[in-house]
Amino acid sequence: KSLFDYEMIAFVHPNAASCSNVFRDLGYIVQIRETPFNVTDIKGQFLREHIVKSGCCGEKEYLKLYAYALSEYPIVIHLDLDSLVLRPLDDLFFAMLGETKAGSGSENVGTIGAKEVADARKRIPVMHDEPLPTKSIDAYFTRDYNMVQPGHKHPGVQGGFLIVKPNMDTFREYVEIVLSGKFFQGSGWQGKGYGGYFGAQQIQGICSFYYDYKHPGTGVELNKCYYNHMADAPRQKNNGKCRDGREECQDCRDVALEEIYSVHFTLCSKPWKCPMKVGSSDKESSICAKFHGEWFRIREDYDRKRAMEEGVVYKKPTGSYKPDVYRGYCTSNGERGYVPIAGS
Repeated sequence: KSLFDYEMIAFVHPNAASCSNVFRDLGYIVQIRETPFNVTDIKGQFLREHIVKSGCCGEKEYLKLYAYALSEYPIVIHLDLDSLVLRPLDDLFFAMLGETKAGSGSENVGTIGAKEVADARKRIPVMHDEPLPTKSIDAYFTRDYNMVQPGHKHPGVQGGFLIVKPNMDTFREYVEIVLSGKFFQGSGWQGKGYGGYFGAQQIQGICSFYYDYKHPGTGVELNKCYYNHMADAPRQKNNGKCRDGREECQDCRDVALEEIYSVHFTLCSKPWKCPMKVGSSDKESSICAKFHGEWFRIREDYDRKRAMEEGVVYKKPTGSYKPDVYRGYCTSNGERGYVPIAGS
């Protein structure tokens, strides 16, 4: 169990405000937010014309920047909705906060001592076994090596997992970078090579540019086999090269479930789609089934606790499709076969 308390916040664009009550029902604080800049104010023509039609969500993906604006919290974890936290992330928080008294939302921790910080730092799995910064840690992230060719000098940050210290100066600097419009076709942000892949004009590219070029040594690339695990193969199929450009690369699919802190349902199909089989290999299918099993275990736990709070008897769902994994919450393959949360 984590020593830290938490609150859940959903950033919702005004276009989606009408369907945001489902988040309130689940305990989220809903913040209706406009994109943090006007696209028409972007100076560079290429970025101004292409940012609205690139990546997953165009310019609206920049709602994620509001994580930096939540200054009432000492740390903010930004996750895509298709993510699942399996273990406490306290080591990351201890190392990030350092020797200090935990602030709002963390009263149970009290003063964090030097030994606690030192021990936490030793336990954090960093990508490629790189050392942690000796000074302040401002952010944690993972990278998405699936989006680039092996050897790409500046691969993008994976946009669905970002842990930051909120800071309005950082927020404003990001916005200024976008409005400057200095993103060039092929060479990316300020022509420094932070481009050429999916999402380069959005969070994936700008965060890589920010922490690698603008503020090196302040962000930490976590080992993606333990944080933001996506069940991806370490090597390309066609040539066997490691996706991260190294000679040797860890196969994340071999890591025990008990050692994984968080997962991200990207290659693994979304659990609520009640997938029949996922992945192009037995290894990928096996780890995805474990992830789906954990998602439905937590779903059942939520339903049981909700029933207890409402003073009613929990009724186990009777879906017969792959009940060993889906625990009765799937009546058939596909999203139509999913049994939704009552009231949603």
